[in-house]
Amino acid sequence: MKKRLLLLLMLLPAFSIAQQNDKLLYGYAYGMIHDGAFGGGLAGNVELWDLVNIGPAVELTSFDGHTMIPVFLDLKIKYRLENWSPYASGQFGYNNYNVKKVQNLTAPSGIEQMTTFNETGKHFYGVGAGIIRHFNKFGVYASYLYRGYTYKYPSDIKINDEIVNLDNKRVSTNVFILGVTF
Repeated sequence: MKKRLLLLLMLLPAFSIAQQNDKLLYGYAYGMIHDGAFGGGLAGNVELWDLVNIGPAVELTSFDGHTMIPVFLDLKIKYRLENWSPYASGQFGYNNYNVKKVQNLTAPSGIEQMTTFNETGKHFYGVGAGIIRHFNKFGVYASYLYRGYTYKYPSDIKINDEIVNLDNKRVSTNVFILGVTF
């Protein structure tokens, strides 16, 4: 229930930002290629000092063929050149991901057993750059991000009453984005 409420709160800026005229608020809607899979996202950012855009964002994408919903803080540091804005980007957040895994694990005593456990999202970061082309009421943009994800496993996996500890899994990927800003 908390995740659904958070998702609803994340989507609200997409409906309200489009009605703003003072350009203090910017909305971003985009399609993306995330590790070879298609996805999309929405962000609602506040502009500070005509230089920094910061705000919440949410995406719908996939990892290893399973749905993933990253929820994060989006940061863009822009430099305005007439109708163009090159920017550096940072993203920091949590990836909602929960997949049941079945794997042959080995206990500390050497006993092997097929075990079922969940792999869940922990946190992620993204860094990259992009460029926005501004028109009268909207803009189009393209960007590239390098992302690093961390996935975690339960701490109570047991084989014959022995606890098996799995280290966090760290993966990285490339993200290519095309979108509109309004």
